[in-house]
Amino acid sequence: MDWYCNPSNFSSVDTAQLSPGSGSVGHVTFRSISVAVSLCGLVGNGIVIWFIRLSTKRTSFFTYSLNLAVADFLHLCFQIVFSVRQILKAFLRHCFPLPGIFMVLRFFFYFTSLGVISAISCQRCLSVLFPIWYRCHCPKHLSAVVSTLLWILTFLLNILRGHACGQLYIRKTQFCPALLAATSAWAFLLFSILGVSSLLLLLRVHASSQRHQPRKLCLVLLVSVLVFFVLGLPLSIIRFLTADVENETLNDICVLLSCTNSSANPAVYVLIGGLQRQQPREPLQVVLQRALGEEMEDGKDGKARPPGPLKGGELPGDVCLRGTAPAISWQ
Repeated sequence: MDWYCNPSNFSSVDTAQLSPGSGSVGHVTFRSISVAVSLCGLVGNGIVIWFIRLSTKRTSFFTYSLNLAVADFLHLCFQIVFSVRQILKAFLRHCFPLPGIFMVLRFFFYFTSLGVISAISCQRCLSVLFPIWYRCHCPKHLSAVVSTLLWILTFLLNILRGHACGQLYIRKTQFCPALLAATSAWAFLLFSILGVSSLLLLLRVHASSQRHQPRKLCLVLLVSVLVFFVLGLPLSIIRFLTADVENETLNDICVLLSCTNSSANPAVYVLIGGLQRQQPREPLQVVLQRALGEEMEDGKDGKARPPGPLKGGELPGDVCLRGTAPAISWQ
């Protein structure tokens, strides 16, 4: 049974938006735009997933980008389901019940997306601030391990919260306040990591841009982080960091912003990848490759450094042995 169709069970923002017969022109308009934006996002993230799956290159940024695109894709799917129900409810004056797990999964994919982009920012910051350690000692499969742990931890947290707070079963339990606090703390921690690492990366990019043009991969990350803070943060604030918010319009705006955030990354990839294009029209795959294909740890332009001597007869392993790294190119 979908307890969010019954306003007597919850006083949260989800209840306020789901009370039967509360539809309005503004409500339907916001939800319709959210559906349209989400459909565009499904196409964009689907293309990114398809491109990464077909790519023979398996860099850490590709791994993170794949997980981010999958999380955004699934988040948009659930946002479409909830928004379509809101639109139908406004016209038919009837709230169509949905399984409680839908609400849990919607925020599960939202938090997974937040966790992945925080991990991207943190790892990129480490690669810029500590290039020697990152090149020589960073585990090869760190991105895959971190992504897997984020999926598992976020799933467990959301399932436990859904169970304790009555989203999966009829009654709330005594552990609901504690798990809501844990969810808020988790969101705050991820946003803090995202903010601090992005700020450090921005300062480094700004300092290096005085001599070299910033790498497109760093631009992609910084723009994606900015988009997440502007568009993704409001939903987390009204849902977990504030209590008893019952403003339907505010909720609709935050849902629309969240849908736009989950749809924006493919557009960011195309925008940044389109810089310095060599011909007026290029295949989309080439544009995405230019945006996502650069990896600092692999060498310039994301290409693996060939075996044999480096400049001055130095072998690749000598960089780690002597404790100094070649100058990092931001081009």
